[in-house]
Amino acid sequence: MDPITIGIAISSAKLLIEKAVEVKDIAGALDGLFHASDTPKKVKKKKPTRMQQILRIRSGDADDDDETSISSVASDILAQKQNEIALHNLGVEIDRKWGRGTFDLIKDEREKRIAEKKVTTSKAKDAAKERRAADAAMWDTVMAYIMGFLKVSVILIIASGVGYLIWINRCTGEVC
Repeated sequence: MDPITIGIAISSAKLLIEKAVEVKDIAGALDGLFHASDTPKKVKKKKPTRMQQILRIRSGDADDDDETSISSVASDILAQKQNEIALHNLGVEIDRKWGRGTFDLIKDEREKRIAEKKVTTSKAKDAAKERRAADAAMWDTVMAYIMGFLKVSVILIIASGVGYLIWINRCTGEVC
């Protein structure tokens, strides 16, 4: 959860809330916000924020960004708290404009749809696995028929060859 991405998503959602007439008008912004808060944070080497600089100075950490240092951990926790507060404020803004509990309904509906999507995806994966198994069984059967046909063909060719050899070496009624 990148604090900058979440901050941008929250600010754009707030701007859209002020101008929106219906909740569906801000759906894209909320989707971007939820997506940004759900995706894991990608570690990038970037210039530290002022808060990170202050935490490093006060904790006495070195300038390198060690993810186990107290300033790095504190910075991550404080950024998460800031994002939670901004998200709560966004929820309050939505509830103020469209009535109490609207933001909770949005979050609940989103969770329900995510769960349904997981179930649907799971069913689709299971169906694909069954289809692959059925296809493999069908191809095994086809290959077995082909191998049987080849075996019979080889036996007929050998038998025909033996028969031909016997036919060309036959006696014609003369003393052999």
